[in-house]
Amino acid sequence: MNSRRYILSFLMAAGAACTLPAQRQTVVDDHGRAVEVCIPSADGAMAGYVDVEYSDDRFYSGGRQAGGGETPVPAAGETEAGMEGIDRKIRSLSDVMALGCNEEVKRYIDRYTKAGRQSTCCLLGRARYYDPFFEKALRSYGLPLELKYLPVIESGLDPNATSRVGAAGLWQFMAATGRQYDLRIDCYVDERRDPEKSSYAAARMLNDLYNRFGDWTLALAAYNCGPTRVSNAISKAGGAADFWAVYRYLPKETRGYVPAFIAAGYVMNFYGDYGIIPQPAGLPARCDTVLVEKDVSLARIAGVLGMAVDELKTLNPQYRQGIVRTCPGGGTARLHLPAEMAEKFRYCKEEIYEDGTPCDGTERTVAATGTERQAAPHRQGVLLH
Repeated sequence: MNSRRYILSFLMAAGAACTLPAQRQTVVDDHGRAVEVCIPSADGAMAGYVDVEYSDDRFYSGGRQAGGGETPVPAAGETEAGMEGIDRKIRSLSDVMALGCNEEVKRYIDRYTKAGRQSTCCLLGRARYYDPFFEKALRSYGLPLELKYLPVIESGLDPNATSRVGAAGLWQFMAATGRQYDLRIDCYVDERRDPEKSSYAAARMLNDLYNRFGDWTLALAAYNCGPTRVSNAISKAGGAADFWAVYRYLPKETRGYVPAFIAAGYVMNFYGDYGIIPQPAGLPARCDTVLVEKDVSLARIAGVLGMAVDELKTLNPQYRQGIVRTCPGGGTARLHLPAEMAEKFRYCKEEIYEDGTPCDGTERTVAATGTERQAAPHRQGVLLH
């Protein structure tokens, strides 16, 4: 641990002393090896995303001081003592993940708390809805809850996010990887966008990566660029066993990935130090999952329950055509509802299924005002085939 602190202290001092966009320094890793490390500026690396989240209520009340006033925003250009304080707070976040602060991490913290502070407010609000999905899945595999910061830096907590290479959902699974972890992906359903199913798949994948590398920083790097590239980087670094020791052998994007993750964890826990307050996201305070036994449209469900169909689609982005499709050959499908609507669904499900043509598009829908209207009909064959 002392040698790890020496590395980070050395990196911070070196970064402060140099104004180049990327600095190369030689440091000694935990195993006594000399390693050359390049610290990039991180400019633009997170241009589309700003992150933070946690579910415990005590974190959501952290935006204000005990007296009710907003916490003042610290002045720019923090002192070395300020950097040391950040490092100390980051180290307190986890007992099982080796986290710390250096100049690269600090750049991401500045991005989240300065230029991107409004986005951070919004993401904090969205996290309150999505975190229970993440936490339940991580706990089921016995994984550190800190891993729930990943969907924030991966997707900006947007289940509809799709990358330029086709990765989709909160955890940004490629189609092949999603299917490898038992996610259903077809013309009707894309479970990469299901906050529950995708979280269990991600937890299983992260568990596999940790079992392979034995270090969480390397597992995180492998989640971003793939285990083969991380294994190659370890070989080039002479068998080094953590992220910073293999840093310069990783793809450029991955070099910023772990620092962004560390910064997200810090901002999530200490956003109140920067006067940042979570902004309501318009998502339910609590969500429940119900089982759907027959194919049925979201419009039909919304009409019976008295919900806006757009709200139902927001909570269930995995259904591509607005139809809840049960598993081929029988079985059930899962539907996420506001907690108060879940019991109503169970009570009304016979009415929801009763007309025998749940996917013809003619069901009643409810507008945002709550008044009923008749949806324009669609040909059944177009929707079902």
